[in-house]
Amino acid sequence: MANLPTPNKSLDKSSDKPSDVSQAGSLAVKFIFRSALLGVSAIAGIVIGLAIAVLRPDVVWQPSSNNFLNYKKQQFTLSADALFEVNKATIRTESFRLLDEIAAQLPLAAGKKVRINGHMDVTGAGNELTLSYLRASAVKEYLARLRGEQTYYWMVVGYGASRPLASSVADSNGKSNRRIEIFVDD
Repeated sequence: MANLPTPNKSLDKSSDKPSDVSQAGSLAVKFIFRSALLGVSAIAGIVIGLAIAVLRPDVVWQPSSNNFLNYKKQQFTLSADALFEVNKATIRTESFRLLDEIAAQLPLAAGKKVRINGHMDVTGAGNELTLSYLRASAVKEYLARLRGEQTYYWMVVGYGASRPLASSVADSNGKSNRRIEIFVDD
């Protein structure tokens, strides 16, 4: 009969319950607050990263799918101003020596892929895409004549003004956009 409730003793121990409930509520509030703070921080990081990518795309590293982790690649970049007359796609005779040096550096093994890209700046003439392709084709024809048409797998691409190195169209920056790129892949 010692365990029977008496009017002086109650069945529940309500004196211990409020501290447990308040402590559990406090922990839940801390968890929710920390989760919300972490979520806001993650969203802020994403927004800042996207803002940088939009405002300064040259800062963001962008791996190229065709040359990522390819250490056996050769690349040559030539100024189109040194190779061609203004708005022409015929190679200057004084530029033959430069292309001869490039041809001498091409690998001897047959079956390599040689990609020649032509690039232009925005001239306002409207034929940047065609002229960049014709210039890249002229370089390909010259190199193929020296090294053999069947030696390599040749590919010619004219990008026009779609892939500039410099964003400004001023004379000093526009020259770097007028270029011929030669890539040799395995």
